[in-house]
Amino acid sequence: MYKSITIVALLLACSAGSTSAFWCFTCTTFNSTDCLQPVQNVLLSECPPSPLVSDVTCFTRIVGQDVVRGCVTELTQEEQGNCALVNNCQLCNNENNLACNGNLFPHGRLHCHQCTGTTNSTCSDEILTEATSCLRFVATDQCFVHVRENNVTRGCLSENQACHDSRDCHVCSGNGCNFRHFEHSAAGSLVAQIQLLLGAVLLSALVAKKL
Repeated sequence: MYKSITIVALLLACSAGSTSAFWCFTCTTFNSTDCLQPVQNVLLSECPPSPLVSDVTCFTRIVGQDVVRGCVTELTQEEQGNCALVNNCQLCNNENNLACNGNLFPHGRLHCHQCTGTTNSTCSDEILTEATSCLRFVATDQCFVHVRENNVTRGCLSENQACHDSRDCHVCSGNGCNFRHFEHSAAGSLVAQIQLLLGAVLLSALVAKKL
């Protein structure tokens, strides 16, 4: 009997010894913009060893509009099972002891030009640099250019709710579509022409009424 107990204890000890810890990025874009595309050794955490972890070690998923990254041990068995069935969750396993959950997610995330400046700044000129990833994830997200008085803002519609109800916001669909040059003088000229046209119409109406 004593011999049998000793053998079982040795087997359990060997099993525990073969279970090693692993590394994953653990963060959320809700608290850190660096979580969108984390770099090595930043936001990296050692995950607790678990005999239940075999083929998968880390996860990346969308919660609300934010990216959440972490150790697969944080997920329940049900959450792990559901992860393979939806497009907003991804499981992975580390290779060469490197965290596997640092890629941009989802792969088709919208990219927009993002800047703020005056109508005389480079933000109002045609943008020639590459567009950058939107921080929040919305499947129907769009890019925008917001022009108000002498200020120009470019970005992702999901990060600027005020744009939804603003006539000064120009919205477009597609990666980097908000690159166009904003000509403040041309816009001002157009407004002036409309005002002159309305004035001319009112004046003609008054003259016709008197006649």
